[in-house]
Amino acid sequence: MSASKNPLLNRLHSARGLSPSQRQIADCLIANINEAALWGVEELAAKSMTCVATVVRFAKKLEYSGYLEMRKALVSAAKKHYNRGERLLQAPMQASTTLLEVARRDMRNIELLVNSVDEKLLQRVVKQVMASHIRLVIGDGVSALMARQLAYLLVSTGLPVMEGNPHDFTGQVGVLTGKDLLIAISTTPYTRETLDAAAYAQKRGIPVLVFTDNLNSPLAKSAIFTLPIPGENLLFSHSLTAFGVLAHAIATSIATSIASRDPQLARNKFRELERAARSKYAKE
Repeated sequence: MSASKNPLLNRLHSARGLSPSQRQIADCLIANINEAALWGVEELAAKSMTCVATVVRFAKKLEYSGYLEMRKALVSAAKKHYNRGERLLQAPMQASTTLLEVARRDMRNIELLVNSVDEKLLQRVVKQVMASHIRLVIGDGVSALMARQLAYLLVSTGLPVMEGNPHDFTGQVGVLTGKDLLIAISTTPYTRETLDAAAYAQKRGIPVLVFTDNLNSPLAKSAIFTLPIPGENLLFSHSLTAFGVLAHAIATSIATSIASRDPQLARNKFRELERAARSKYAKE
């Protein structure tokens, strides 16, 4: 098939020989394929943290005459998507139809997660989380929900965790030392506060564990460990399902490790957590 007949997404996924900056543009477009149709060349450069000249060269790399022709392809892709989206957003005759599609996409997200994270990486992450003195988890928007879930699970294993405040991520990072751990979570579009806090932590020699949607995301540049979290869904946001599986796997590994080292200590911790939580529950 000639390049002129090749859909934009096919070109983005099959592009070879891209420079690191061009790869950033490709990843940015793939993650924002519909919204990108509204961007000018300057905005795409800013969103992908590159420059206008690199964007133009990237468009030609994909065998477009320039950015304007590539943008026409973006507009065409967005029109097709939103035409499908309008049908999806109408109340279905059977709710099970939507349920099956949501489940199908999340099963695919979990499959991608399992295929992208290896055992040795998870072991190193678990070891780092356990060895740290203070654990600060930050995230904004949908990432704040992930941060809260991870913090809850880690606390359930007996590890103390602080949840960051989006209004002062950098200030909270300022109290950490090299013996602590910053856990930063952000997906496209990446929040400036999270990026700045992670970069500040890296500059101060504080280990940064990153959960993000792309191994080449700007957040990953500050990380000692990066864990990918696929999250395609129908709401033009990021699904929480794959992240929940990953967070549970990490917390379970930590709990298992604690129990194997000192079973009595583990039992005491879990009993204390149960006693502390009991006062919240209504009596039956």
